[in-house]
Amino acid sequence: MATYAVGDIQGCYKQLRKLLKMVGFDPAKDRLWCAGDMVNRGPDSLETLRYLKSLGDAAICVLGNHDLHLLELAAGGEPYRRDTLKQVIEAPDCGELIDWLRSQPLLHHNKKLGWCMVHAGLHPDWTLKKAKKRAAAIELELQGPGWREFSRQLHHVKFPIKEPAKHDPTRLLFAAAVLTRTRYCSRDGYFNWDVRTGESSNKKDKPWYSHAGLAWAGDCSVVYGHWAAKGLVKNQPHVLGLDTGCVWGEKLTLARLRKGGRMEIVAQVG
Repeated sequence: MATYAVGDIQGCYKQLRKLLKMVGFDPAKDRLWCAGDMVNRGPDSLETLRYLKSLGDAAICVLGNHDLHLLELAAGGEPYRRDTLKQVIEAPDCGELIDWLRSQPLLHHNKKLGWCMVHAGLHPDWTLKKAKKRAAAIELELQGPGWREFSRQLHHVKFPIKEPAKHDPTRLLFAAAVLTRTRYCSRDGYFNWDVRTGESSNKKDKPWYSHAGLAWAGDCSVVYGHWAAKGLVKNQPHVLGLDTGCVWGEKLTLARLRKGGRMEIVAQVG
C-alpha cells in the first residue's frame, strides 16, 4: 500500500487524474491525501468533488479556505468575482457533495507514518494534541445543525492576530484561520493575515514552519498546501509544502509519504 499526497487541486481535475495514472494509483489498496483547496478558480470543481467522494476511504481530504468558501456559498453566502463554483451549487447532487465536504477533517494524522496534514499551517505553540483538539472543535461545528451560520462567520469576521482566551467566542474562528489561512507569524504567536504574496515587512514574521522551538515538531512532520508563492517546499525540517500553483498555470505535485517523516516527489503535471 502506498500513501500519496497532492497539493491544491482547485478544480484541476484532468491534471489530478493524469497524476494518479502516472503512479498507477489503486484505490483498492493505496491512499490519497489531499491537502485542501480541492475546488475553485480551476475549471472542474464539480468533477473533482465527485471523484474524490467516489474514492471513499481511499481519499483523505482536509478542508482549505476555498472549500470553506464553498460551504459558505451553500449556506447562502455571496460569490467572489473569480469564483468557479456555480456548477457545484447548481448540480443535482450539490446537497450530497456539500454534506460530504462538511464531513471532512481540518487535520489528519497518521501516527504510523509520522505525518500530519493540514491545509495551511499550525500555531508555533500548538502541540499536535492541541492542534487536533482545535481542529475537532471546528469539525463539530461544521458537521452540526448550525453549520450554515458558522460557515458565514468564517468569512465575515476580522480574524484575531493572536489566539484569544479560552472562552472568547472568536477563539474557534482564529483556530480555523490558522489551519486554513496561515502564512506568516511571529514566534510569540502573532499572525499576519494580510500578506498573501511576497514577503512580510514585519521583521518578526517568518513562514509559520521556520521558527525555532516549534511545539509540534517533535510529534510529526506536516504536509500542507495553500502557499503557491513558495512553491514546492521540501528542504525545510518537518514540513512538505505541495501547493505548486497548478491553477495558476504551473504544476500539480504528487508526493509519496513514507514512515518517519520521509517522502519522495513521484510525479508532476502542468
